[in-house]
Parts: sequence; C-alpha cells; structure tokens
Amino acid sequence: MPRLWLIYGIVLPCGLLLLGHFRVPWQLPRSLLALVGVFLLWLAVSVLVTGAGWPGWWGQADRADGVLMHAVYVLLALCGWRLGTADPEWRPKFSAALLIGGGLLALTNIAQQLHLAGIANEYALSGVAANPFGGTLGNRGYMGGALALLLPGSLWAMSYVPARYQRAGQLAVMLVAWGWLGAFTRGAWLAGALGLVWLAYFERPSRQVWLPVLAGLLAFALVTPLYDNARQLSLDGSGGQELTDNSGRTVLWNSAVYGIKQKPVFGWGTPALHRVMSVRPPLDLLRENGTLNVADYRAVRQNALSAPIFLVTYPGGKKERVMINNVDKVHNEYLDYALTYGLPAALLFVTLLGWGVWSGRTAASGLSAGLISYALFLCTWPEIIRFAPIAWFMLGLSLAAGAWQNRSGTA
Repeated sequence: MPRLWLIYGIVLPCGLLLLGHFRVPWQLPRSLLALVGVFLLWLAVSVLVTGAGWPGWWGQADRADGVLMHAVYVLLALCGWRLGTADPEWRPKFSAALLIGGGLLALTNIAQQLHLAGIANEYALSGVAANPFGGTLGNRGYMGGALALLLPGSLWAMSYVPARYQRAGQLAVMLVAWGWLGAFTRGAWLAGALGLVWLAYFERPSRQVWLPVLAGLLAFALVTPLYDNARQLSLDGSGGQELTDNSGRTVLWNSAVYGIKQKPVFGWGTPALHRVMSVRPPLDLLRENGTLNVADYRAVRQNALSAPIFLVTYPGGKKERVMINNVDKVHNEYLDYALTYGLPAALLFVTLLGWGVWSGRTAASGLSAGLISYALFLCTWPEIIRFAPIAWFMLGLSLAAGAWQNRSGTA
C-alpha cells in the first residue's frame, strides 16, 4: 500500500529527525510519558497474552494498524509536543500546513462532485470500497472524517495568515468546508459541526472569519442538485436510506459488547471482531445482520480469520448465501480498542485524547476543536492510517500548547 511506504519510509524518518532537530532540552512531563508508555506497553502485552502473533503487531493485512503503527502514532504525538515546546513560531507554520494541506486534500473530493474525476484508487487497495467523493482517501467516510478534523483548525489558522495571503487562506477554508459537506457522511457531518461549535465557544472568532465556511456551504448547496450528487436519506427510509440507520453496524457493535464481556482485560487479539463472531450464536448474527424469518441455516464458513458465511433456508424452501458484514473493524474505535486489546487500552486512549482536547481548548482552540471532531468521528468509524497520523501530531501540539500556557500563566 502506497500510504505504508509514505508512513514508514518518509513520515517515520522525518519524525525521528524532528525529535532531535531542536537544541532546546526536552521537558516532557512524567505523567504524559507514563500515559503513552503504559498505552503502548498494554497493547504489546495484549498481543502476547492473546497469542495474536504477527497480525497483532502489524494489524489486519488491509489496515496495518497494529502495535507497530501505534508506536508511530505515539512518536508523531511526541513530535507535535517537541515542535510545540521548542519552536515559538510553530503556530503560523502549522497554520500554513493546515490550509495548504486541507485545501489540496479537498480538491479530489470536489473534482468528483463536479464530475471532473473518476474514483481514485478504485480496485487498487484491498479492503477499501472507493466511493464517490472520497477522492484520494477512498471511502467518502474517511474523506469526510479527515476534513472534519481539519476544518476547525483551518478556520483557526486564519488568525496566523499574513494579510497578503488572506484570500488564499479563505479559499482553502471554503474548499475544506465544501469537501466536508460533499462527502455526504452523517458521522463526519456531526463531527465537523461539533468542532465548529467548540471553536466558536472557546475562540469566539469574528463573523467575517465564518464567511469562507458559508461560501463552502453555498457551493455544496449549488453543486449537489445540479450534478445529482445527493445521497438519498430520509426520515422513514421511503426516499432512500433512513437518516438514523447505522449502515449495518448493529452486528458489529453487539459483537464487540459480547466480546468485551467475555475478555475485558486483554481483549481477543487481532482479528478481534472475527474471533468473536466465530463463537457467537449464528441466529443472533443473522438477526442483527437483518436476515429474518430463518427456517434453517448451515455454516459455510465460520472461523476466527474472516467474516462468517451461512447458507440460509427461508420458509417455503428458498435458500440464500449470507455473509455477516464483511468488515474487520468495529466502526467504533473505543469499542474496538476494548475488544482487541482490553478495556484498559480503551480507557488509556480516551484519557490521552481527552487530555489533548481539554489542554488546548484555549491555548490552541482550533487544534482542540479538530480533536473533538475526531473523537466524535471515532464513535461510528475506525481510526485509520489515512489521517490518524495527522490527528496524533495535532494531539501532541495541543498538549504542548496547554502545557506552555500553564507554565507562562497566560490566558
């Protein structure tokens, strides 16, 4: 996967160089060091206890988000901390990166909305359904989540853009807002909206700053009906997918709760979801999957390595081959941590993310708002290597900004 070459071949070496770049001595609090250290240690011990083997260290083959990737995430958080405590000019520098990166990321999404581009990477990445308006991130849910993470930060970044670049910055914010809405993902919409509310409360930007967001909303509103891009959502399902429908996540969430009750301390090990599904009562799986009125069934495949498949017989003799939701992540990252590595791992992750959100709420409100968007997004989507590295880097920056504010006593 190209993104793995990017992370391990470019991002990781650059992160290591950044850690040693500054001459300012390290001032990492013992509490933070202990938190990330125990977090990584618990993941590693879980892999050993559960006997997950190489998949535990590397992760599922199509996701590669195991212990090794989490070590990279923690490294990036430390890089954010290092930059935020050693470089007094990090805010304008990172603001430029947010605006340029966010604007460019949104372009492939917008190009698809305008029917100027096809589906990037279609059939090229195992395990990823590349949907329209997902652009370079494949599934539109991932694109929506990435832009929900970047939108509040991009708006906050406008405060650090020189006057001669204000128009370019406003254009970038408009593109991010347009792409965020155009991804047509309900979880990402809620996440981005929460981030904007959080930013409005703690930063209180002027009304003029919101104009690019409104411009993005207007562009989305004009383009969607013109190009027939609207996702069919309704209150009762009569006009398409019901607005409150969870897109087949019931069986995933119930399986996670079932598994956590069975092994709450160290979890099930990778692939946790399929391991749990392999021992659950088949009729429960079928019912939660939406397969009702079953007269008889036979397991075609039910093992710990892949999604279960059943040959179902209905009243009247009709037969159907049913696969139980062929995904390998819970689509709720908190449940997924608890299921895979145990409840302590989930609590450690929540503590770390919550600390970052709260620490930067006034010291770096845009980053704090982006992180709370990310936190809400993870309630219905998995943490993924497409943009999780950005979130963890922002986490380190937010923690550093809060610590610096506390030391200096500034508001």
